[in-house]
Amino acid sequence: MKHTYLYRALLVLGLMSLSTGCQHLDLSPDAAHNIEINSEDKIAELLTAAYPDASYFAFLEARTDNVGERPHGTHYRLDEAMYYWEDYDQEDLDTPLSYWRACYKGIAQVNKALELLKTYPKTDRVRALYGEAFMLRAYLHFMLVTIWCEPYRGEATESLGIPYLKTPEKHALVDYERGTVAEVYRQIEEDLRLGISLVDDRYYRVPRFHFTKRAAYAFASRFYLHKGDWQAVVDYSDYVLGYNPSQHLRVWKRGDLGQTIDKASLYQSYLAEDSRSNLLLTTTESRLARELPHKRFAPTLKVAKEVFSSHGIEGYEAYKTINLLSNYYFLTSPAPVKDGYYIAKFDERALLLDNTSLRPRDLYVTNVLLTTDEVMLNRMEALAMLGEYDRSIEDLIVYLRAKYDVELPHDKEQILSTTGADYTRYTPYYGLTMRQLAMVKIVLGLRRMEFYEEGLRWLDIKRFYLPVTREGKNALYRPLEKEDPRKLLQIPAEAIKRGLTPNPR
Repeated sequence: MKHTYLYRALLVLGLMSLSTGCQHLDLSPDAAHNIEINSEDKIAELLTAAYPDASYFAFLEARTDNVGERPHGTHYRLDEAMYYWEDYDQEDLDTPLSYWRACYKGIAQVNKALELLKTYPKTDRVRALYGEAFMLRAYLHFMLVTIWCEPYRGEATESLGIPYLKTPEKHALVDYERGTVAEVYRQIEEDLRLGISLVDDRYYRVPRFHFTKRAAYAFASRFYLHKGDWQAVVDYSDYVLGYNPSQHLRVWKRGDLGQTIDKASLYQSYLAEDSRSNLLLTTTESRLARELPHKRFAPTLKVAKEVFSSHGIEGYEAYKTINLLSNYYFLTSPAPVKDGYYIAKFDERALLLDNTSLRPRDLYVTNVLLTTDEVMLNRMEALAMLGEYDRSIEDLIVYLRAKYDVELPHDKEQILSTTGADYTRYTPYYGLTMRQLAMVKIVLGLRRMEFYEEGLRWLDIKRFYLPVTREGKNALYRPLEKEDPRKLLQIPAEAIKRGLTPNPR
């Protein structure tokens, strides 16, 4: 994997250096280039470099209820701001600004590729390049609207979206409008459907770093989950999971990871290109692997116990809690940090020899963007929303057995039983019956475990309007309420200066 990794990082840096114009000071970089892109291979490289080279993992995870305050941990202003849901607009690795820029840079490169593809005969290779471009444009806009905007609430959603860019910009100074979340979703869906119909795995040299057919369907599963189109979630998930979903899931403590794995090198299995679970990987410039063990605001033993051993099937007395803490491979933070308890999911590659400064650059970390595990959890939730409880429960039984060796008897009434105590806590726009609520709580608990440290918990917090409280409190601390405006990250100042309406505060 090392050679693939460094090739990808170098390719990204090379193509980044070709961009001219506003150097990311505006909403979108100028997509013109100083060199001529005059072949299908060069267009393919342009698309490869359009995958996000910045990570959302660190800044989204710090906003969730998956983190706590570690005594004697290293203080980073970004982590503190995210932990207390404050605005942060500084330029650095692992920041919201870095991810915003990376997404719009990628979108600009996609649009340049689409413009160039118009001049080529519509061969199978060119159609495949069109497919990858449409998928990338859909994905990047989806992540932007999900992080910076209100959740989707149906076709009448009038809350502000993000600019959806479909043409390469010829000038550095361009005015943009945010439109609505509903409008952004319609455009994402249009690109998504076009992309899925055209992507072709035959032309990828390293498939796991591209939108293969299965990765495209996995993203469709996530998109339609957020949209609330349950049948579409099931249909796209079925394609990814096939007839035997258990063979595609990431197995903890045995199988893929092995019984004698080195906990500190877990990332080698977790990020493997041939992993049965990983569908889409990307290389990001990030200090996450280096800083995670030492941070002040990060995973703790106390939080890990809550996430991995306090969850279960509420209405099933024998399975009210299922202790899965020992199934995962946790490391403790080195002294003097206290209570640090984390999973080594992230690797690190340095392109430069001198990376020992306080805030080094040119450090690269692999991010897993899409997995079969997420797809199965999406389907489990969608089936419950469709009222197909037997199928949803069967997925739950297979999931627990395949990943953890937990045998859950098929007792429909106990699994679907829950109290009304949480009925006003989980409040998506489409509403829930008590049985649906029972399954949603189970699925969200499993998703919280599986994607610990990866930021996806924040998407569920927003989608279900969950409140979050902190124990450690600074002078300005206020709990995060269900419909708190701080759940929307603030639009970068550079974009606001270009005319974008800021999020309310």
